[in-house]
Amino acid sequence: GMKNGPSHAKCIVTIDGPVLIELNFRAHGGDGSWCHLARALTDGYSQVEASVDALLDPAAFDQLPDAPLGPFNAHGLQVHLVSHSAGEVTSMPGFQVMKHLPSFVSLSTDVTVGSTVEYTTSLSTSPGVCVLMNKDESKLNKDLGLLRYLEEINALFDYKTKVESLARPTAASYSKQQKRNSRVDDMEKPSLVRIYSNDPKLTRQGMLMKRMTTIDASKEVVVVVDPYSTGCLVVNEIRSRGYQVIACWTLGFSEEMKTHTPGAAGEMKYFAEVDEQEDLADTVKAIYEAAGKLRVVACIAGGEAGVDCADEVSERMNLRTNGTHVANRRDKKIQQELIRDAGMRSVRQAAGSKWDHVVEFLQTEHYPVVLK
Repeated sequence: GMKNGPSHAKCIVTIDGPVLIELNFRAHGGDGSWCHLARALTDGYSQVEASVDALLDPAAFDQLPDAPLGPFNAHGLQVHLVSHSAGEVTSMPGFQVMKHLPSFVSLSTDVTVGSTVEYTTSLSTSPGVCVLMNKDESKLNKDLGLLRYLEEINALFDYKTKVESLARPTAASYSKQQKRNSRVDDMEKPSLVRIYSNDPKLTRQGMLMKRMTTIDASKEVVVVVDPYSTGCLVVNEIRSRGYQVIACWTLGFSEEMKTHTPGAAGEMKYFAEVDEQEDLADTVKAIYEAAGKLRVVACIAGGEAGVDCADEVSERMNLRTNGTHVANRRDKKIQQELIRDAGMRSVRQAAGSKWDHVVEFLQTEHYPVVLK
């Protein structure tokens, strides 16, 4: 049911081949920390630029390859950091070491002096994301090894009070740690001078320049529904091409998230901000009133929460749209039924709001089972 805009898919590769688990109708999240890496690997474009091309510059979009050209220009990783300790942070010495690794591209984190760091047990408790890239795969792996070693010895943070490590050392683990020490000591040492995130070669020349069009973009406006995470980078890409942007916030969207700006995005500026109304017609009216004399030329979801509203608004305003003909398109169960009906491989599944609805399925399936 999706034809326009970016998507974020999740697949599992099994012994019988790959299977599509879900498809999210918006750009990949992660605060867009992966964009620098994507541009470097593909010689200058990422999902952010491609999404805006699809909406506002179809000719440029048609010039993009159907799949990234190979081989890639470099090797890279998006590393989710792991904290093996917890406490109130007084300094972040590990971050300074990371920034001087030869493969360092960027670091996205909310941790500052005074923050409370938790033991990492999930993505939500990870203290940050570090992007690494290097033309030499062996050097990339060495930097990754050093980064993981910093985590293991709890060298990422200094704390206000002495904290206990999540993993208590034993005689066996101490011996292994001694072995790791010698390995790290034998590593090729980083130069401690060059910080790759400041290297202009990471981005294609002209990437930040406004693209010329035959239309006066300053008289046009794009609606971005719930611009957060990577959606903030989409907003800035639209604005870099001369268009104005109206942020439309859906009902119940967190006030805190409205002000959360990824480090890669910088300061956010909107032509106007409107709130979704109880009635679609009132929402569209509010957008037109905010746009004033500007012509509304596109509407896109800036994050998962904005998908439904973006589909409804774009359809009502006769813009490029995925429409509303598929009800509950964000429901993963519905997605699997659509995949199956299209003749593609789908997952075995059960759904319900009570344990009784799924218990029979769980009693007959082999584990592990994915819970959504």
